[in-house]
Amino acid sequence: NWLSRTTGQYDTLLKCLNDKSCWGLCCIVTTSVGVTAQPPVADMLWLSHFVGKQKKAVILSLLSGMVGGVTLALEPYVVGVIIDHMVNDGVNIQQIGTGIGVILALAAVTVSMFFVQRHYAGVIAYAVHQDVRSTLFNHLVELDHDFYKRYTTGDLISRMYSDLEWIWRLLAIGFTRGGNAIAGAVVAFTLLATIDLRLTLIVFITIAISTAVQMRAGLFIVPIMERQQNQQGKMTAFVQDMVTGIQTVKTFGREAEVAHAFQQENDEFRRRWLRMKRRNEPIGMIPQMIIYLTQGVVVLIGGQMTINGGLTLGNFTQFLLYLGLIGRVLLPIGIIYQRYMQTRGALQRISPLLQLPSIRDPLDAQATARVQGEIIFENVGLQEDGQWLLRHINLTIPCGKVIALVGPTGGGKTLLVNLLSRVSDVSEGRVLIDGRDVRGYQLEALRRNIAYVPQQTFLFSQPLHENVRMGQPQITEEELLRAVHISRISNDLPDLADGLETLVGEKGVMLSGGQKQRVAIARAVVRDPAILILDDALSSVDTQTAAEILGELRNVLQNRTSIIIAHRIATVKDTDLIVVVDHGKIVEQGTHDTLIAAGKLYAHMVEREAQQEGDFIE
Repeated sequence: NWLSRTTGQYDTLLKCLNDKSCWGLCCIVTTSVGVTAQPPVADMLWLSHFVGKQKKAVILSLLSGMVGGVTLALEPYVVGVIIDHMVNDGVNIQQIGTGIGVILALAAVTVSMFFVQRHYAGVIAYAVHQDVRSTLFNHLVELDHDFYKRYTTGDLISRMYSDLEWIWRLLAIGFTRGGNAIAGAVVAFTLLATIDLRLTLIVFITIAISTAVQMRAGLFIVPIMERQQNQQGKMTAFVQDMVTGIQTVKTFGREAEVAHAFQQENDEFRRRWLRMKRRNEPIGMIPQMIIYLTQGVVVLIGGQMTINGGLTLGNFTQFLLYLGLIGRVLLPIGIIYQRYMQTRGALQRISPLLQLPSIRDPLDAQATARVQGEIIFENVGLQEDGQWLLRHINLTIPCGKVIALVGPTGGGKTLLVNLLSRVSDVSEGRVLIDGRDVRGYQLEALRRNIAYVPQQTFLFSQPLHENVRMGQPQITEEELLRAVHISRISNDLPDLADGLETLVGEKGVMLSGGQKQRVAIARAVVRDPAILILDDALSSVDTQTAAEILGELRNVLQNRTSIIIAHRIATVKDTDLIVVVDHGKIVEQGTHDTLIAAGKLYAHMVEREAQQEGDFIE
């Protein structure tokens, strides 16, 4: 209550508290009252939240397993009773028939319950696996660029699939065998105790010691398992890089070297896998070995007791049958424990995927349908790893104006525009849109108002029109064709096998660089953004097509604030304002003519371009 009153966000807090998706209070960030958000940790408690969503399946799986375990454990007892009746009363067909009927009835119940148990165990395993995977993926798309700088694509894929597979394996065997194993063991030891307590204690103590040794030894598996999974992630990343860069590999004739490098990674993976198996398998065999030794002890001691009259033949048979049953029970329990330890290692690798994004909505975020588009950079600075990448940036861009950012490569132009949509946040100063700090807007609302066309365009392996519609999925066919026309991708449609239905391939491999850039421009146009950013978006387009696109874009640019980053002076010389950025600072700003007259960096850039093209730009 105090927190909600202080922040004025009772509804937000209540929603977070009622959220069953396991994020809970970890997602609350209240800097105004000094509360620091902590990311969730992927551990067994975290996993239990997902299992808890399947309450019905959990109850039915455990209940049916326990019933099946009890009926299974009663069968050896009935066999012992039948044997004692045969020894004491002779062969009585009616008694034997009744006993067999009881055994068959117990077996029928056992099989039925195990079928129900396996069905609901599958429901739990698949549902939890799907839920965890969806939760992780939904969180991954929220993480900022800093996260993706630290983890390779292949490693993330390995964590999302190979590591999550261990969760499925644990839940599948845990709910398939867990209930009947525990119930069967409890009933077996209880009935054994009624037969002979001393012999039962020998069996129980022996098995308890073996279980303790197994659990202690299992602790060493977690780091070994984690190293093996890390190597698998490296190998997946290697394959992903090779497939992505196959053209470069072939161009430089590096096939043999790449194959040799992969073989080394593969050998290391095999070495680590065998290291894990050599330590894991003996741990899993401990219970079975102890059972075999215990059976020998029971045969010696129990056989002597039977000969001396301390046990009946039926009791001795029950002991032997129950030892076999306990062996079958302990084997899945041992496997479950192995899976548990392996899953712990996998969860440790999943934990980094749950870190909270450094760039996120404040509690008092403003949801704006559309901004006007006035932009102010107020003494902006951006620092990374102790180095200032941008410093002392002061710039005002009125609504509806078109400005150009030019300057040497690496000067900070892209970093500057990335601050608008909060790809990065300022280290000092403020970035304002319509007089409000961009950190005060909801991220979704802010980014919906900004369309960004990068120099390096990413296209999804979908039809061409789906890549255009990504900017606005609900657009009409007329709006789609208009954007295609403006971007001049329409010029290439006759050369594409299926026109707008053409599959562009992974990362747009079926299209040229210029075609990909034009698709990206069309994608931005259909969004009808308040702020449009073209980051050297015509660098791969020929001069004539670039001029046609700019001509069509003039009508689009008139109604919105636009920022054009370019190296071609012809692209930006007619903009309302040209800003020259070098070494993270604004060194010049003005119109084309005034900057030429100043004779500084911009004028030198114009002169150099004219020399390269063999024609002076007037």
